[in-house]
Amino acid sequence: MTHVRDMSIWVPRVDGGWGWIVVLGSFLIHVFADGIVYSFGILLNIFMTEFNSDNAETSLIVGLLAGITLSVGPIASAFANRFGCRLTTIVGCLASLRATSVKYLWVSVGCVMGCGAGFMYCPAIIIVTVYFEKKRAMATGIAVCGAGVGTLVFAPLAAKAITIWGWHGAFYLYTVVLILCALCGSTFRPLPFVKVEDQDKSIEEKKGELKAVKADVNAGGDVSHKVDWFLSGLRSLSLCLTSVRVLLSWSLLDVFYTGSVTSLPRKNHEKFRSLTMLKEDNTALDGVADKNANGYVSQERNRMREIFRSLAGTFFVVVDILDLTLLADPIFMLFAISNFLTSIGFNAPLMFIPAHAENMGVTPANAAYLLSAFGAFNTIGRVLFGIVSDRKLPTKFGKDVKRNRLWIYIVSLCICGMVTCFVFVYKSYMNLLVYAAIFGLTISSYVCLTSVLLVDLLGLDKLTSAFGILLLFQGLATFIGPYVSGKLADIMDKSYDLTFVFCGVCLLMSGAMLFAIYPLRKRQRQSENVKKADVL
Repeated sequence: MTHVRDMSIWVPRVDGGWGWIVVLGSFLIHVFADGIVYSFGILLNIFMTEFNSDNAETSLIVGLLAGITLSVGPIASAFANRFGCRLTTIVGCLASLRATSVKYLWVSVGCVMGCGAGFMYCPAIIIVTVYFEKKRAMATGIAVCGAGVGTLVFAPLAAKAITIWGWHGAFYLYTVVLILCALCGSTFRPLPFVKVEDQDKSIEEKKGELKAVKADVNAGGDVSHKVDWFLSGLRSLSLCLTSVRVLLSWSLLDVFYTGSVTSLPRKNHEKFRSLTMLKEDNTALDGVADKNANGYVSQERNRMREIFRSLAGTFFVVVDILDLTLLADPIFMLFAISNFLTSIGFNAPLMFIPAHAENMGVTPANAAYLLSAFGAFNTIGRVLFGIVSDRKLPTKFGKDVKRNRLWIYIVSLCICGMVTCFVFVYKSYMNLLVYAAIFGLTISSYVCLTSVLLVDLLGLDKLTSAFGILLLFQGLATFIGPYVSGKLADIMDKSYDLTFVFCGVCLLMSGAMLFAIYPLRKRQRQSENVKKADVL
């Protein structure tokens, strides 16, 4: 008599519920952490006066702060996978609290606060992608908008604190904010991905039953009377093992993808996210009574080996993230070099525009509002590009969404580079205000479209590796950019004209060079076609 066990699967609730609290926590962390980093430029002139240092030395503080924030991304990703996003974020926040000392600014602000910010930033992105599928683009867009809001709010707040309490006042403000980050990180509770409830026996007991059946077969005994009895147990075990396998792949592959999962090709969606694959994987069990028990044991033994290999693979998360074979992919390398140049040109203008404005006679309080203008339009740009990039455009070639995204990215970077090259022409405060707004609007494509373009160019299965390596490129560029820009300002006797030209050229080159993607992809397709023809 067949004994059928009552099995139930508890599927995680995504796209709502506690997920919106997580989005709020991630949004506030972006407000606080990015607000501190992006508004730090208002302190540069004060530090140069206080410590009698030059632009290059002082800018290295922010270079280390922003660069280390990005460079620890792969390590933070591994910690988030191992210990969870909530604990990783809180630990990062506590590390940042140690950065309130200004005696050794390179170490305390640049290194310690940089590590802390990196450990907050990466989990704040990952946790939102875990809680949302269909609404992922909207949820992630809301979360990352916090960076623009933070810049909008923190620049005048820090300027006001400096006016009242001196530059120490800004650090008092940062300390309070970092304590709030710990509270935000506490909302990142782990999501119970898949829970399989078996009312009769555990997986270990089922494994023991498998061994017993195998022993009977090896002894030449009659096991036909056990097949019906054991059938439901095998179904339960198969379902559980397959669930864990889906969970493991689910946890790594698309957590950096900030677009909607429903916009991915169907085959990728099913392979990496959909729990309907459980049904497909277990279809073969319906006809298992027609097979002998030996084949049954072999099938389940292979399943066990597969799942153990998957479990062992989770201990090598960092290795998976840094898949160096991507360095041999010409399209990825072109995109990585472009990202490197973008990162060089992105950070320095934010750092030096308050000092440049003060050189023109603008008050420090009004100079801080230039960063606020950047933050406001950067927020608008992130929302705008996020909406437009997933839609078809009313043009001749506008039906190809992937092509549209790449063109939007390229054109926006080129515009950003051109307006930055000509900062030396802007002689009034209003001109600088308009420039800050255009810069914030156009550079937002770099922030919100990078992960989506990686999926378009390389595929979802390479996203985690590509994103991890890209963070290293960005981190290195962020070290180099502010220091070189500061050195150019020192050479020009504290004039920032050449600094902005240098940043503008880097941004313009980073956009223009991506036009080469089209001939590279054409060559790759031709090479693949030749290989297929040779095989046939």
